[in-house]
Amino acid sequence: MEWKTEVQSVEVSPIETDGLILDLGGGGEGIIGKLNGNQVVAIDARKEELMETHNQALKIVMDATDLMFLPKSFDVCTAFFSLMYMPKRIHRKVFEEVSQVLNDKGRFLVWDVKIPESVAVYRTFHMDLKVRLPNEEVKTGYKVRWQAQSLEYFRELAKSTGFEVVKELRKYETFYLEMRKQV
Repeated sequence: MEWKTEVQSVEVSPIETDGLILDLGGGGEGIIGKLNGNQVVAIDARKEELMETHNQALKIVMDATDLMFLPKSFDVCTAFFSLMYMPKRIHRKVFEEVSQVLNDKGRFLVWDVKIPESVAVYRTFHMDLKVRLPNEEVKTGYKVRWQAQSLEYFRELAKSTGFEVVKELRKYETFYLEMRKQV
Protein backbone atom coordinates (compact mmCIF):
# COMPACT_ATOMS: atom_id res chain seq x y z
CA MET A 1 0.00 0.00 0.00
CA GLU A 2 0.97 3.59 -0.59
CA TRP A 3 0.69 6.60 1.73
CA LYS A 4 0.04 9.80 -0.18
CA THR A 5 0.30 13.29 1.29
CA GLU A 6 -1.74 16.29 0.24
CA VAL A 7 -0.09 18.31 -2.52
CA GLN A 8 2.81 20.28 -1.06
CA SER A 9 4.23 23.50 -2.47
CA VAL A 10 7.57 25.26 -2.20
CA GLU A 11 8.89 28.48 -3.65
CA VAL A 12 12.56 28.68 -4.63
CA SER A 13 14.75 31.46 -5.97
CA PRO A 14 18.19 31.37 -7.58
CA ILE A 15 20.93 30.56 -5.10
CA GLU A 16 23.21 33.49 -4.36
CA THR A 17 26.82 32.51 -4.92
CA ASP A 18 29.66 33.47 -7.22
CA GLY A 19 31.02 29.91 -7.25
CA LEU A 20 29.87 26.49 -8.36
CA ILE A 21 26.90 24.58 -6.97
CA LEU A 22 26.92 20.79 -6.62
CA ASP A 23 23.37 19.42 -6.89
CA LEU A 24 22.94 15.91 -5.44
CA GLY A 25 20.24 13.98 -7.29
CA GLY A 26 20.04 16.75 -9.89
CA GLY A 27 18.26 14.66 -12.51
CA GLY A 28 14.52 14.60 -13.16
CA GLU A 29 13.09 18.10 -13.06
CA GLY A 30 16.53 19.60 -12.40
CA ILE A 31 15.17 22.45 -10.29
CA ILE A 32 18.53 23.78 -9.11
CA GLY A 33 19.85 23.72 -12.69
CA LYS A 34 16.78 25.67 -13.79
CA LEU A 35 17.53 28.27 -11.13
CA ASN A 36 21.29 28.66 -11.56
CA GLY A 37 22.03 27.22 -15.02
CA ASN A 38 25.66 26.62 -15.86
CA GLN A 39 26.80 27.36 -12.27
CA VAL A 40 25.41 23.92 -11.41
CA VAL A 41 27.08 20.52 -11.55
CA ALA A 42 24.20 18.06 -11.27
CA ILE A 43 24.99 14.52 -10.23
CA ASP A 44 22.68 11.55 -10.12
CA ALA A 45 23.36 7.85 -9.77
CA ARG A 46 20.89 7.16 -12.58
CA LYS A 47 21.88 8.23 -16.10
CA GLU A 48 18.26 8.19 -17.30
CA GLU A 49 17.31 10.77 -14.63
CA LEU A 50 19.99 13.14 -15.94
CA MET A 51 19.01 12.52 -19.56
CA GLU A 52 15.45 13.71 -18.96
CA THR A 53 16.66 16.96 -17.35
CA HIS A 54 16.40 20.11 -19.45
CA ASN A 55 18.61 22.88 -18.10
CA GLN A 56 22.14 24.26 -18.55
CA ALA A 57 23.73 22.36 -15.66
CA LEU A 58 26.69 20.09 -16.29
CA LYS A 59 25.30 16.57 -15.76
CA ILE A 60 27.47 13.75 -14.40
CA VAL A 61 26.56 10.19 -13.40
CA MET A 62 28.01 9.85 -9.90
CA ASP A 63 27.26 8.30 -6.53
CA ALA A 64 26.86 10.83 -3.70
CA THR A 65 28.76 8.52 -1.34
CA ASP A 66 31.87 8.79 -3.53
CA LEU A 67 32.16 12.35 -4.82
CA MET A 68 34.99 12.37 -7.34
CA PHE A 69 35.81 16.07 -7.05
CA LEU A 70 38.85 17.73 -5.54
CA PRO A 71 38.46 18.99 -1.98
CA LYS A 72 36.94 22.46 -1.64
CA SER A 73 35.61 22.54 -5.23
CA PHE A 74 32.17 24.01 -4.46
CA ASP A 75 30.71 26.99 -2.61
CA VAL A 76 27.27 25.40 -2.28
CA CYS A 77 25.85 21.89 -2.33
CA THR A 78 22.12 21.21 -2.69
CA ALA A 79 19.83 18.24 -2.20
CA PHE A 80 16.38 19.10 -3.57
CA PHE A 81 14.07 16.29 -2.42
CA SER A 82 16.79 13.75 -3.16
CA LEU A 83 17.94 12.50 0.26
CA MET A 84 14.66 10.61 0.63
CA TYR A 85 15.76 8.40 -2.27
CA MET A 86 18.98 7.45 -0.50
CA PRO A 87 18.92 4.73 2.17
CA LYS A 88 19.40 6.16 5.66
CA ARG A 89 22.45 3.97 6.14
CA ILE A 90 24.37 6.14 3.63
CA HIS A 91 23.21 9.60 4.74
CA ARG A 92 26.18 10.07 7.09
CA LYS A 93 28.62 9.18 4.29
CA VAL A 94 26.87 11.62 1.93
CA PHE A 95 27.18 14.45 4.48
CA GLU A 96 30.85 13.60 5.02
CA GLU A 97 31.50 13.63 1.26
CA VAL A 98 29.71 16.96 0.90
CA SER A 99 31.88 18.40 3.66
CA GLN A 100 35.00 17.34 1.75
CA VAL A 101 34.03 19.03 -1.52
CA LEU A 102 32.68 22.26 0.03
CA ASN A 103 34.91 25.29 0.46
CA ASP A 104 35.54 26.52 3.99
CA LYS A 105 32.26 27.98 5.26
CA GLY A 106 30.49 26.43 2.23
CA ARG A 107 26.74 25.95 2.44
CA PHE A 108 24.71 22.74 2.19
CA LEU A 109 21.04 23.40 1.33
CA VAL A 110 18.48 20.62 1.80
CA TRP A 111 14.81 20.60 0.83
CA ASP A 112 12.93 17.45 1.78
CA VAL A 113 9.77 16.03 3.31
CA LYS A 114 8.81 14.58 6.67
CA ILE A 115 8.13 10.87 6.37
CA PRO A 116 6.57 9.62 9.61
CA GLU A 117 7.53 6.47 11.42
CA SER A 118 6.38 3.44 9.49
CA VAL A 119 2.77 2.40 9.58
CA ALA A 120 2.66 -1.38 9.09
CA VAL A 121 0.35 -1.42 6.05
CA TYR A 122 2.26 1.20 4.03
CA ARG A 123 5.31 0.27 2.01
CA THR A 124 5.74 3.41 -0.09
CA PHE A 125 5.46 7.13 0.49
CA HIS A 126 4.14 9.45 -2.23
CA MET A 127 4.14 13.22 -2.38
CA ASP A 128 2.99 15.52 -5.18
CA LEU A 129 4.83 18.83 -5.23
CA LYS A 130 4.32 22.23 -6.84
CA VAL A 131 7.58 24.12 -7.18
CA ARG A 132 7.27 27.85 -7.81
CA LEU A 133 10.29 29.24 -9.64
CA PRO A 134 10.67 32.92 -10.65
CA ASN A 135 9.40 32.25 -14.20
CA GLU A 136 7.47 28.98 -14.05
CA GLU A 137 5.72 26.43 -11.88
CA VAL A 138 6.83 22.81 -11.97
CA LYS A 139 4.47 20.05 -10.89
CA THR A 140 6.05 16.75 -9.97
CA GLY A 141 5.67 13.73 -7.75
CA TYR A 142 8.03 11.73 -5.58
CA LYS A 143 7.46 8.11 -4.66
CA VAL A 144 9.92 6.29 -2.43
CA ARG A 145 10.27 3.19 -0.33
CA TRP A 146 9.19 4.01 3.22
CA GLN A 147 11.89 5.25 5.59
CA ALA A 148 11.15 7.74 8.33
CA GLN A 149 12.92 11.09 8.16
CA SER A 150 12.42 14.57 9.54
CA LEU A 151 14.00 17.97 9.87
CA GLU A 152 15.20 16.94 13.34
CA TYR A 153 16.91 13.83 11.92
CA PHE A 154 18.85 15.88 9.36
CA ARG A 155 19.63 18.62 11.91
CA GLU A 156 21.27 16.05 14.21
CA LEU A 157 23.11 14.46 11.28
CA ALA A 158 24.40 17.89 10.28
CA LYS A 159 25.73 18.63 13.76
CA SER A 160 27.45 15.25 14.02
CA THR A 161 29.22 15.69 10.66
CA GLY A 162 30.64 19.18 11.18
CA PHE A 163 27.85 21.42 9.87
CA GLU A 164 26.21 24.29 11.69
CA VAL A 165 22.51 24.75 11.00
CA VAL A 166 22.03 28.43 10.16
CA LYS A 167 18.43 28.39 8.93
CA GLU A 168 15.49 26.04 9.02
CA LEU A 169 11.97 26.37 7.70
CA ARG A 170 8.92 24.11 7.76
CA LYS A 171 5.92 24.32 5.50
CA TYR A 172 3.29 21.66 6.07
CA GLU A 173 5.14 18.38 5.47
CA THR A 174 8.18 19.87 3.72
CA PHE A 175 11.24 21.45 5.26
CA TYR A 176 14.36 23.38 4.32
CA LEU A 177 17.71 23.34 6.10
CA GLU A 178 20.62 25.64 5.39
CA MET A 179 23.86 24.40 6.89
CA ARG A 180 27.34 25.88 6.89
CA LYS A 181 30.53 23.86 6.95
CA GLN A 182 32.42 24.54 10.15
CA VAL A 183 36.17 25.01 9.90
